[in-house]
Order: sequence, then C-alpha cells, then structure tokens
Amino acid sequence: MKSINFIKNKLIISFSILVVLSCSDGEITISSIDFNEVVIQSCNTTAAATFFFKIKDNETIVLQIPAGLLKSSVSENTIESSIPSQSALTYRTFQDKISSGYFCDALPTLSPTLIKNAIATSGSILVNTVLSEDGSSFEHKIQLSGITFIDDQGRRITDLNINDFGTFITPK
Repeated sequence: MKSINFIKNKLIISFSILVVLSCSDGEITISSIDFNEVVIQSCNTTAAATFFFKIKDNETIVLQIPAGLLKSSVSENTIESSIPSQSALTYRTFQDKISSGYFCDALPTLSPTLIKNAIATSGSILVNTVLSEDGSSFEHKIQLSGITFIDDQGRRITDLNINDFGTFITPK
C-alpha cells in the first residue's frame, strides 16, 4: 500500500512540475491588430506612391502596393490587388516608439529594435478613388479584406480589426 501511495505522490509531483514548466514564459502574444484611429502615412504624396504605413507607439502596419494601383482619376469600380501575389502587408512591433523617419529617412536607422514581424499571407487590398469635394485632389480609400497574418513563430493572428486602412489624398 505504501508503494502505491509513493507512486501516486510521485505522479502528482511530476504532473505538477510538467504543468509549471509548460506555462507561458511571459512572451508577448499578439491577439489583436487595431489601427482604425491611426492616420495613413507615406513618404510620397503623389498617386505614384506604393508604400504606406501607420504608426501607433511601437507598432506599425506597412502596406506595399504595385505601381499604378492608385490613379489620378476617379475609379468607376473598386480596384483590387491580392496579397501576397501583388501587394504586401506587414505588422511589426518594436522595442521602442518609432517615427515616420524610420521609413522615410534617406539613411535607415538602426533602432529601435524589431521585436515581432507578422506577414499577411492572404487577403485583398481594395481601392476606390473619388474626387475631393472642392475638386482639387483625389481621395484614395484603401480597404483590407480577408487578411490573415502569420507571425515569426508561425502563429496566426485571429482578431483583425483593420478593414479600413485609410484614405490617402493626392493632388489633382
């Protein structure tokens, strides 16, 4: 009877150690991406722009579209570009806050350090272009549809709250 209790106690202790060791090591897990209230930026202010980004403290979402997707004319239909074959969308977190200079400066900065990188593996970029109310510029409304991100460890980011990437304004 003593040997059964001894084995039972050993199993309980072993199971407890296994549970403790398998717990999270405190690593940050991205569960939601939300840039709805963040303004779209680009290093280029014309319809030739192909690189856009949004910065929220130490997080960024970066969009690369093919040349010619934005046009200096009103679109009659929605223009679509697929990810990853035509466009690229990346979500990144950094060690510290970043600024637009990280993307636009002639000499790239070495800091802050990139912590996480998640790449969109599927989805679509949708663009609708209208003439501004005063007729002096074009408003390119960029939307995301069906986006799936996979991070560096192969984990899928499930709660994606960024359907409206933003409106990029170019001169007429």
